[in-house]
Amino acid sequence: MNETALENGKFKEKRVQCVKGSYYMYLPKKLCAKYEINNSKIIYMKQFKDDSLLLKFETKSQIKSKPFVIDINLTHLDKENEIDISFGYDYLLNQLLAAYIIGHSQIILRKKEEIPLIFRNKIHSMIKRLYGMVVISEKPNEIIVEEHLESMDIKIFCKQLLSKIHIVITNFIDIVENYEYNDNNEGLLDELIKQDDHIDEDRYTVEHLVHKTLKNPLKTQTNFIECLHYIEMTRFIERIGDYLVKMSKLLKIKEIENREFIIEQLNVMLDTYKTIQDFFDQNDTLKLWKFIQEIQEYALKIKRLINDKHTDTEFLVPIRRICNICGDIVEIRINDIISQKE
Repeated sequence: MNETALENGKFKEKRVQCVKGSYYMYLPKKLCAKYEINNSKIIYMKQFKDDSLLLKFETKSQIKSKPFVIDINLTHLDKENEIDISFGYDYLLNQLLAAYIIGHSQIILRKKEEIPLIFRNKIHSMIKRLYGMVVISEKPNEIIVEEHLESMDIKIFCKQLLSKIHIVITNFIDIVENYEYNDNNEGLLDELIKQDDHIDEDRYTVEHLVHKTLKNPLKTQTNFIECLHYIEMTRFIERIGDYLVKMSKLLKIKEIENREFIIEQLNVMLDTYKTIQDFFDQNDTLKLWKFIQEIQEYALKIKRLINDKHTDTEFLVPIRRICNICGDIVEIRINDIISQKE
């Protein structure tokens, strides 16, 4: 608080009491009554760089938001509209996923008649993929899903997503290295492809937490710019997973001609990826920028091989693309560091 503000009478002076080393100040009675402090027992406080403090009351909308209701009867799953029932179920599940991603804490699925068992099971399978969401009430014609998240640390989930991709990369390399000795390569590749669903689950969680943060910024230390960077980063990480799935499917139908060379490139890709994991908390922008140049040089080298129609071009294309995406992620990290200096 500066002296000019005090002189202009923009602030009201409040006395502070000290009791056993703790400091107390009375809040305005009218505001406490207006925001029902007696019930919530919560206010939010933020300290700025000039040491001024902002106090914000928890509004009713923050205390409990309205549930998102999915009316199963509105999907027109009837012969008259000629919409296939399975298509309708997929549409409803997409509504459920969208409601989760944009940050709804409670979702209600409701039908006039009894919810079909096959669709009920599909709902439960989807809920298992949405971190923090649990079924709290279930009736013949209604299912209520609610969020029970202990933490809202987006950074932790981004790291978890990075770790999952790392495991998929190492597993893929292991399959390629031991391809001649494995009797169940197709089964192993199928299991690897299934990991894409788990990657999607972590992306959903990050997007959900970002929307929650934007709706209630005072409940977290993550700012709006960081939210933007986390969303961008998550999308890029998911794309790496998509390229790994593409290579896994390709390996099921096409043999690698020069396995030793491709294994070498896969290990370069892995080292590149491990470096961006190490750089996740790195604050040296020069070091990060130099790493981007190294990635670009390697990508250019692989591009020449692709243009020369290398015998394993179909494998080199996703390897190069994954390395380039790693560079994109590093660029986001640089932007994030610079934004924190503003």
